[in-house]
Amino acid sequence: YKEEKKKHLEFSGKYPKGFYTALWKNFKSSKRDFIVYVSMNLLPATLIFSGVGMAQMLAPFNKEGNILTGHGITAILLEFLIVSLIASLMLMITNLLSYFRKRMRNYSIFSTLGMRKSTLYEVLGAEIVAGILGMLIGGACIGSVILCIIRRIFMARSGVGAQPAKITGFTYLIASLILIGISGIGLMILRDFFLYRELKKMQLGDVEKEKMPEKRIGLWLTIGLVIVVFGIVNFGMRKNAEGLRILLFIFLGIYLAEKFGFGLFLKVRKHKKSYYAKLIPYNSFYYRFKSTFRYVYVISLIPVLILFLFGKDMISAKIAQKPEGLFPYDFVCMATEADETFWKQLQEKYDVKFQEYPMVRVTNVDNSEKLDDARAVIMPQGQHIGISETTYKELNKALGKKSEKMNLSADGKEIYIIYQQDKSTKAHPLDYLNSRKEPYLHIGQPIESYGFLDREKIYPTRTVKGEKMDILTGAFRQGSEENLVVFSDEYFEKVQDDWKKYNWITGDPVEEGEAEEGVTIHHWPTKLVLLNVKNADYQKIEKELQAFRKVHKEDERFDKDVLSCYSKRTSMEQIESERFMTTVVDIFIMGAFLLGSVLVIYLKYESEMTDKKKRNHFLTCIGMSSKEREKLIRTETGIFFWIPAAVAVVMVPVLTGEMWNMREYTKADGVHYLRYLLILAVIYLVVQGIGVKVIEQYTIRKVEGKHERNIKGK
Repeated sequence: YKEEKKKHLEFSGKYPKGFYTALWKNFKSSKRDFIVYVSMNLLPATLIFSGVGMAQMLAPFNKEGNILTGHGITAILLEFLIVSLIASLMLMITNLLSYFRKRMRNYSIFSTLGMRKSTLYEVLGAEIVAGILGMLIGGACIGSVILCIIRRIFMARSGVGAQPAKITGFTYLIASLILIGISGIGLMILRDFFLYRELKKMQLGDVEKEKMPEKRIGLWLTIGLVIVVFGIVNFGMRKNAEGLRILLFIFLGIYLAEKFGFGLFLKVRKHKKSYYAKLIPYNSFYYRFKSTFRYVYVISLIPVLILFLFGKDMISAKIAQKPEGLFPYDFVCMATEADETFWKQLQEKYDVKFQEYPMVRVTNVDNSEKLDDARAVIMPQGQHIGISETTYKELNKALGKKSEKMNLSADGKEIYIIYQQDKSTKAHPLDYLNSRKEPYLHIGQPIESYGFLDREKIYPTRTVKGEKMDILTGAFRQGSEENLVVFSDEYFEKVQDDWKKYNWITGDPVEEGEAEEGVTIHHWPTKLVLLNVKNADYQKIEKELQAFRKVHKEDERFDKDVLSCYSKRTSMEQIESERFMTTVVDIFIMGAFLLGSVLVIYLKYESEMTDKKKRNHFLTCIGMSSKEREKLIRTETGIFFWIPAAVAVVMVPVLTGEMWNMREYTKADGVHYLRYLLILAVIYLVVQGIGVKVIEQYTIRKVEGKHERNIKGK
């Protein structure tokens, strides 16, 4: 017996030719599933190819910017790539899951007849590799067309002082490696989680019911709603800087509220008189609760992402003040007393309107949203312009504006902040490490070496007595740097010469005999110089100021974003490019998410089509009319339109209102913003509605065909 068993189980490692013929015919019979699999992957492939290509093509436009502070075109593209990577991974996993389920039905018979598991993996692997190659080729072609269109748009734009770079083979190589990496991650996630388990289930014919939440439903629903409310309240605080972490927290609340709210709705229905009358339309929700809810939840987040997260950036860029109004002066420079000769010579050579005010450098501890080790010296540190109340009044008077009454304390603990940014830039605190109302602020340039236990001595906390968004010198860094920090006249006079008293590396006090320029101390900027010049002299004076910047290159070494002299024209070009790039990127992302939401619904229904056909055959046999069967499918698909729409109706207006409040929108700003938001909402509802309706009709047509064909699953 043992010899016979060994003989029959012996495998030489080679299958007969007929085995491969059968595999090929089996694949050809399911070629439509393979085409759908490759087609669904074209969306993530296009996103990645376009994102990497734009990063290379638009590099010449990124003259300024800091990725850590979210400033500049590179930061915009990085955000686009991160979002694209996450969305691509989710869509590709969903697509793989759908494809595996279909193919397992075909390969289960081969496994039953004795095909080894390793061979199954090899065959599926070959199909996946072929799919990845098709995805790379298709994505590269579509991405190239999109990049060509974007390039032409940029070249046609006026006022942009650079030309897009050419796309090289390096872009396609990097994008291909990223896509292969995402595919590999998706396969690793699904391999142990799904593949072998699904194979066993198909062999044994097991159908597993998905459990609904039954315990503490009301408690978890309440927790979810509390999290949503708490998240919304925190989102409306400037200290959180419209942060993504707060939105993720809100999404967690939506998850709990939807899951247990959905479960409570179905549970309550069991006790209603109409339960049995409507059992069949709701049976799939009872039986497949987990999988149905996962799809509903993902689709529910799409309108919030489109209409708020990405929509707010695009819309606020459209309604923001024109760049010309953000820069009242042609040049803004941070100088010292040693530059007086330079300014006199400049005024003798050119017709210059010259204004000079006393200032100090003011530095905050942490100037980025990234998580930092509070025990270390944090970089980048934010650098701003410290002025006195008197100077603040003079700056307002020069522009014909009214000044606020401040009455700040003489000890310097109370400050007033002027955020120099337009309304397209998100609201944020001055210092990210401490609270919005009590930022850590140091008089002087960034300190590069200090112990965190001494932080409050070097960067004492200040109390923000008031703050607002306004432009007095220029929005050269759109609120990330160069904001105005106002102190009382008494305190300002006291600290104006602090550069002579403290070590510029450690922040420690320096004795008079030890004070040596460039060694223990450094003369930070103490003069705020504002220049307005004639158009004919602009370029000449800009060249002259390059010499000024060389003298002050030490002031620029702390942060490439903080300059000793700013040019209006350069900054205007940068803002125009950033706004245009934001609009292009956000439209691209919103379109991808909208299309992706429809594709996810399609993949769900396509993967369940065989089960729906069998159910339809059963319902036909027990006498249900075609009208009732179609109504059943409409009930199932309608949930993917109405629940996301309900979430959008609640969440988008609330979050948008919080954002308006933080950015100090006027009534006119709100009306202008609302026009674009309504247009965007109509586009979303129409596209989503049409997509759901098409999938609904497609499903009805498939399941209402000839019953013999449907039972075979063709």
